[in-house]
Amino acid sequence: MAMTVDRVAPVAHLPLVLGVLRKLEMATLIDSMIPSHPDQVVSAGWAVEALVLSILDGHHALYKVGRRLDERGMLPLLQPGLAPESLHDSRLGQTLDALYDANLDTVFSAIALRALDIYRIRSPWLHQDTTTISFYGAYDDDEGDHKGPHPTYGYSKDGRGDLKQVMPEG
Repeated sequence: MAMTVDRVAPVAHLPLVLGVLRKLEMATLIDSMIPSHPDQVVSAGWAVEALVLSILDGHHALYKVGRRLDERGMLPLLQPGLAPESLHDSRLGQTLDALYDANLDTVFSAIALRALDIYRIRSPWLHQDTTTISFYGAYDDDEGDHKGPHPTYGYSKDGRGDLKQVMPEG
């Protein structure tokens, strides 16, 4: 049986990385946080996949992403029929701006939680923000109402024991 090879491209680790991104459904998750624009061929989620692949391939210049992934034979795997010109620097820049507007911490947290769930990774840590928030002004000292934060005096990391702050109950 004869076989014809149209093109040979060194893909290295990129299909493996794309497989992980797809298992995490990262593009779908990002697209649910960033509204699509009707004039764009590539969704924000697919643009992020392209950026991740490009960065992990050692290329960070936005204007080279489409061409470089095309050289690696990755465009058909990203999106069937995708042309290198669809991953232009303006589209990728718009995606980065949209990620920032969507709050990078929120996006990253959603992806990280998805990874913990899909790969069934048990985490022994729970993050607790210990930032001191100080309050100025008068507050009711109703000890019986525990429905919300209760400003009170206590230890302050910034050395301002004269200001009220929200203290954990315990």
